[in-house]
Amino acid sequence: MIITSFNILADVFIDFKNPEVYYPTIKKEMLKMRHRFNTLIKYIHGDIIMLQEVTPYIRNKIISIFGDKYIVLPLSVHISSTETTGNLTLLKRNKFGAIHYDTLYINNTAISVTYTDDTTIYNIHLNDISHAIRMKELKHIISTFDKTRKIIIGGDFNSDNKKLHHLLKDFKMGIHSKGTYLCEDPMIDCIYVYGFKKAIGYVDNKINSKNCFQATIEKYGSDHYPVYTTIE
Repeated sequence: MIITSFNILADVFIDFKNPEVYYPTIKKEMLKMRHRFNTLIKYIHGDIIMLQEVTPYIRNKIISIFGDKYIVLPLSVHISSTETTGNLTLLKRNKFGAIHYDTLYINNTAISVTYTDDTTIYNIHLNDISHAIRMKELKHIISTFDKTRKIIIGGDFNSDNKKLHHLLKDFKMGIHSKGTYLCEDPMIDCIYVYGFKKAIGYVDNKINSKNCFQATIEKYGSDHYPVYTTIE
């Protein structure tokens, strides 16, 4: 079974008046989702797909493309956002039994929780500013774990801090550490699993340091790189 996690960069988080502040060398028009979608959609595949920074518009586009092959769950919306955006989970049809879903809120942060017959799937996007808040969020998520079931937790952790990730010390990751965000080295996007025999994964990051801002958007359609894990 293949799991994908991918932060696809919502337009609402881009300052198009001053894009060079966070996205130097990238042409403003290239940053707009309407120019990026056909690129990033090529990296969205697998049996379980966890996407972050999804808008209702993108969810509808995904349904139009994948709706016959995947169950596209409702968005888990971050209620602090000025515009609607959140996490989106897709599950391949006929691969799972009964499916239930819920949204777990920690302050204003939305966590998408999906239940299959024997597995609970957490699609997360932790706080992007404060380590203390990220620790609090992840501890709260962990407090809801039912370890009589298999567990998958993946998404944007917004940090590679050892103390943060050590909270999931009982989980398998099976991915060699590699940068998952633009020109930075830290691996901040991860997929962890519990209750599975094996997990083998990788970060699809084939960009070198030369012109990496521009090259990342051109190749992947996002400022993050997709992460994949195969589980047994």
